[in-house]
Amino acid sequence: MNTSNMTATLATLLNRNSHPRLTDPGPDAEQLSVILRAAARAPDHGRLRPWRFVVITGDRREALGKFFQESLQLRGVTDEAQLAKALSAPMRAPVIIAGLLHAVAHEKISRDEQGHAVAAALHAAQLAADALGFGCVWRTGGYATDPHVVAALGGAINDQVIGFLYMGTREGSSKVLPEESVESLVSYF
Repeated sequence: MNTSNMTATLATLLNRNSHPRLTDPGPDAEQLSVILRAAARAPDHGRLRPWRFVVITGDRREALGKFFQESLQLRGVTDEAQLAKALSAPMRAPVIIAGLLHAVAHEKISRDEQGHAVAAALHAAQLAADALGFGCVWRTGGYATDPHVVAALGGAINDQVIGFLYMGTREGSSKVLPEESVESLVSYF
């Protein structure tokens, strides 16, 4: 890797932050392919590939919002403001990638470890999107483990959404993240 590539890679890693205000355009098909290829390169013990990615764009975001709303209703939520927020939630970005854990039965590699691999894959997707100039925000919440939402996304009975990665063009300025000292987070054995 040459020095300029290394510098760009480190800049992406060191400056990444979530950006919740996203608008059109989102990644196009070619850019999405790069983002998903980056995700598929995530660390994966045993090469089990426990991830499934569902890309949601266009009017399918409205359909996802209806499933979010139904999810709340099935849990007994009747508050109109909450239901309206659920309906509009997927409209916050032009592209969403749902990263599902599709765990593989394995004697040595636990479901938890496989879930970590899916999280790493989503993080790689987020870094790739950032490197391509897009903003992202990762969301979870009750929808991630709701069987109604998982089924709507084509997931199997024991699957779960590890995260919804919202992507698009940043609207407004990015929040400035303070430099953090890692000394309080690190010890040496």
